[in-house]
Amino acid sequence: MTPDDEARERQRALDLLRTAFPDYRIVYGGGRWAAAAAGDPPTVWFAETPASLCGQLFTAQLRSGGTMIPLRSMERDSQCAR
Repeated sequence: MTPDDEARERQRALDLLRTAFPDYRIVYGGGRWAAAAAGDPPTVWFAETPASLCGQLFTAQLRSGGTMIPLRSMERDSQCAR
């Protein structure tokens, strides 16, 4: 995988996470993923992979009683859209 491929994959993961969890500020930097929820002090999650961060936020969302937004693939010919 080239550095450009990695950058595109990372941006796609960021876009998907931000769509799925709009109530959280999600960033990537220094090889780590992070998300913060509003609050004083804010709750913050860290992860090594986007999948790990997704799992943590999913669990946090369920525990807080929040709703989950369904993800719909924009790529009509992807396997997810079938």
